[in-house]
Amino acid sequence: MSDPILIVGAGPTGLTAALELTRFGIPVRVVDKRGTPATTSRAIGIQARTLELMEQRGLAEEMVRLGNKGHFGSVYGGGERLFRLDFGKVASRYDYMLFLSQAETERILREALARRGIEPEWSVEMVGVARDALSPDTSPVSATLLHADGHLERAKAPWLVSAEGAHSLVRTTLDLQFEGDTLAEDYALGDLHLDGDLADSDFHIFSSEHGFMGLFPMGSRRFRLIASNPLSKPSRDTAPSEDELQRIYDQRSPIPVRIHDTSWTSWFRINSRMVPRLKIGRLLLGGDSAHIHSPAGAQGMNTGIQDMINLGWKLALVMQGKAPPALLDTYEQERLPVIRDVLFKTENLTEVIGAENPVARTLFNHLGPWIGGADVVQESSTNRMAQVAIGYRNSRLSENHAHGGALKAGDRVPEIVVRRRTEASWETARLLELLDASAFVLLVAHEDEGAALDERLEEAVAAAGVPLRIIELAATGEAAAYRRELGTSSVFLVRPDGYIAVASGSHDAARAIAAFVKRWFQPEREIA
Repeated sequence: MSDPILIVGAGPTGLTAALELTRFGIPVRVVDKRGTPATTSRAIGIQARTLELMEQRGLAEEMVRLGNKGHFGSVYGGGERLFRLDFGKVASRYDYMLFLSQAETERILREALARRGIEPEWSVEMVGVARDALSPDTSPVSATLLHADGHLERAKAPWLVSAEGAHSLVRTTLDLQFEGDTLAEDYALGDLHLDGDLADSDFHIFSSEHGFMGLFPMGSRRFRLIASNPLSKPSRDTAPSEDELQRIYDQRSPIPVRIHDTSWTSWFRINSRMVPRLKIGRLLLGGDSAHIHSPAGAQGMNTGIQDMINLGWKLALVMQGKAPPALLDTYEQERLPVIRDVLFKTENLTEVIGAENPVARTLFNHLGPWIGGADVVQESSTNRMAQVAIGYRNSRLSENHAHGGALKAGDRVPEIVVRRRTEASWETARLLELLDASAFVLLVAHEDEGAALDERLEEAVAAAGVPLRIIELAATGEAAAYRRELGTSSVFLVRPDGYIAVASGSHDAARAIAAFVKRWFQPEREIA
């Protein structure tokens, strides 16, 4: 048996990496320099795309049960609400932003990992890392681990995943630039209870001449408050008081509330930075080790989780000898543009909402209702924020051949209802329920239930060399979404992370699928 993959960091990113790899039977070891799991709430927003992926892993139901659904986002300026984002326009069954303490998210992930026999090792700090790029050793990565009792361990690993956070030792050892900026403004943060008429179905963003303030509902009248330009001077030895948070709120909101039972407060500054590489030899970076963001839009934790869901199946197939090492190069190719786009949008949102310039504020207050209320803006902004609009159309793994329907290779499989062929008959199902987080799936979209499966597709699947199963589909009684998205007589090869690798018309699908698996998964024979 090979040495386990070493995952450094037991936050959401590291835990997701471990969970993904163990699902494919890959041994892992998770270490974290903290003495115990975190208990503070930290990142609290879980987006629709993350919930879709957690549903496939059997974890979304518990998250939704514990969290609070934010169905709307209210944006205020000039002493009144300018517009209200409606997350009912998100193209997912999770048409809301879920607010849940990061401590709970981590607990759910840890318990899922424990069911696979893996527990994070606490009070184990990586203090050195080396790699021998020319070594024939199957475990060319060497990490020096400092244990709580002071002894040093030299651990060898075939791969190392850095999920250490913003102060990543791997990143600094590799001398990777952490490109970006630290914003000059100080921020105050507090988890607190509110009495008043501030709706807990909404998150609330207040833009004023005093600065930015956001309140995010965590359920049972608990809110997270974040505000720029606090009233007192931040220092290492202080934290925002409840009285100061009340005064900040009263200064910037037209809705009277009383703050009480504050449980956690802190100062912070916003960093917006990313690395230019995610893979250097056998060292891989993701989450805060690779990118840190403004909290605007609740993107950071979700992006880190989805980094690892993109990486996990690729690393597993390479480890198992079922795919060439070049498959791992697509991790960096696909995720860097996503990360860059997230940074760009969160920076812009922070600047617009937090603008203190009187001219910029006047423009925002006058144009906000007109722009924010437009249906196309509502749909576009909520789907981008929910991360269901993320895709990989420009990836080397995305191949389009002539076919009907709006879906292209690189797109996320959409939330639609279909008819699925079973051994006995046909049954109605959600398309996302039919995907397999541990295997490729071939979706064959028939014109109607009387169509037959092309035998050449079955031959291509049999020769794939990786887990791959066929699901035959037909339109339901309400066929508009089916025909618009899938077309008819189309075939889609779906990756384990729920994105389309190959989109083809049925006439050429067998050849297209056979060529793809030959290129990426080295099948035993070629299909003519």
